[in-house]
This record gives sequence, structure tokens and C-alpha cells, in this order.
Amino acid sequence: MIEDKISITLQDISKIKEKIKGIKKDIKIEEKNDSEEYIELKKALKDLKEQVKEVEEQHKRGLAGDDHYQKLREMKLEQDEELAHLNMQLFTYLSKMPPKPFKMNVDTESGTLLVQVEPEMKIYLNGKEEKRRV
Repeated sequence: MIEDKISITLQDISKIKEKIKGIKKDIKIEEKNDSEEYIELKKALKDLKEQVKEVEEQHKRGLAGDDHYQKLREMKLEQDEELAHLNMQLFTYLSKMPPKPFKMNVDTESGTLLVQVEPEMKIYLNGKEEKRRV
């Protein structure tokens, strides 16, 4: 008796899902815009995007010879490496602590950080998880 009701309900669900598929197809057909104005605008947009990309690439190629830009990139790389090293050091220190959650506040140049450490070795700085950097 209950199996028959389940079977009928599943059949009804299947029918409605098929109707929804058909309706979605019809909606998609109705929403399609194939007017000449729309097609021309799409082509113009594509051309503009290509032009913007080309200008950006030219600008980056121009920066390749700029000494100041290259020094900035090197400085960023050095800072990224130092950050990764300090992050590794932080996780090493945390691995030596007992596996229990704790919170602490740390004063930094940019303000006070709320530090939360979870037993799964996750660190949250102001509520945002700090990822290990390698």
C-alpha cells in the first residue's frame, strides 16, 4: 500500500521534472536575442575587449624595461619569501603548543589582531583563516 503511494509520487515527480525541462527550453528560446542590433553590439564589445587587452599588453611590455618597476617586483618577491618563512615559523611554534583552542590579541602597526587558534592547526586573524604559505 505505502509502496504504491511512493511509486505514484515518484512517477508524478518524474512527470513534473520533464515538464520543467520543456518549459526551461521554451524560456531559453524566448530569451534568445538574435536581432541585428544585438549581434552588432556583441561584435563591437568583442572588438573593444581585444583592443583593451592589446593596450594592457603594450603597457606591460613597456614596463619590462623600466628599472623602477623591476625593483618593485623584486621587492615584492623578497617580501613574499619573507612572509612565507615567517608563516612557516608561526606554524612551527603552534605545533609545539598543546592541542587546545586559544585566543589572544596582538598589537601591530596596522592595529590590533584578534588571533584564534583551533586544535586542527587553523589560525584565524580577525576572523579570517590564515593559510600556510610555502
